[in-house]
Amino acid sequence: MSRRRLLLVAGFLVAAAVRSAWLSVFADNWDMEGYRRYVEFAPRGGGLYRDASYHYSPVWAFLLLGISKAAPPIGIPFEKGVGGLLFLTDAATAYVLFRIARDRLGRPADRAAGTALLFFSNPVSVFVTGFHLQWDNLAILLLVAAVWLAGREPGRRVATSLALAASLLLKHVTFFHPLLFASQTGRRRLPLEFLLPYGFFFASLLPYWGSRAAVFEGVFRYRSLSEDYGTAMLRKLPGVPEWAPTAIFAAATLAGVLAFRRLEIGRACLLLFLVLLIFVPGVVEYYFVWPIALGSLYGGAGYAAFTLLVSAFFLGSPDGLGLPIPHLPGWHGVWWGAVFWLLGELKKVQGPKVKVGGSP
Repeated sequence: MSRRRLLLVAGFLVAAAVRSAWLSVFADNWDMEGYRRYVEFAPRGGGLYRDASYHYSPVWAFLLLGISKAAPPIGIPFEKGVGGLLFLTDAATAYVLFRIARDRLGRPADRAAGTALLFFSNPVSVFVTGFHLQWDNLAILLLVAAVWLAGREPGRRVATSLALAASLLLKHVTFFHPLLFASQTGRRRLPLEFLLPYGFFFASLLPYWGSRAAVFEGVFRYRSLSEDYGTAMLRKLPGVPEWAPTAIFAAATLAGVLAFRRLEIGRACLLLFLVLLIFVPGVVEYYFVWPIALGSLYGGAGYAAFTLLVSAFFLGSPDGLGLPIPHLPGWHGVWWGAVFWLLGELKKVQGPKVKVGGSP
């Protein structure tokens, strides 16, 4: 085995050990308390949205219910079962990134493995999975799978559309990404990449029609936390209406879809994630993991700077480690990091544009 491959194996083992250590010391947090409430209310119909402060498709709640039934009988605590699933999710994402880098972007196997390791060892991903135990990574895995499927020859439109649908069903942080896939088909009629993801997502909410007011408030009007971040700051200006940040977010997102529709689909999805992070009207710190997987495919100064800024932010954040270290970046620092990354990526794509299925 070559020295490079030995280093890659060692890197994966160290990253896996660090991730395992995070999960082994995890005891409880506010998010895990929420997961237990979801398990309690999942079988109760509309109570999931009326009584549990739930903001997503019901699929995650029922997946948690399954873990709560399956893990304890084999001696695995509920929280460790959830953590184990998320650990395996990141491992699967690393593998799919390897396949994209090797099969689609044409990189040698060692370089493709380095791309996977760059993600698997990224401190933002490690922290969000091991500390918060948030499941954004499940939706991101399925989006990355859709990127890989969309780039295969011959194209697998049904499989790509189903991957996008599953992504939205698990957590709709990828809600706008099907628009990118659909816009690249070149068809006038609504394609599968549009119909299946949104069809399955809205269909999953139909059993809760009797609690539609709670579903609308909890899912579609949810705006996360009003931190001092990005366009949410506009609400503090006199005379600015409450809905202004949401309107700006919607306009910027749709403009991004139109602007990126002719780019290679992986990079287009990355750019859209960055637009979402810059204009999102409400934020929590685990949102910063959104662009990390696809960003690991392309690297660059923006990716590195954003990773460093978010990692430093986690150190001092009250919702992170809360260490009393002066001069760590706050919400504004991370926001400017996302802007810097987006501008750098836009500069890269000023050359020839490539449609889905082509070589970058």
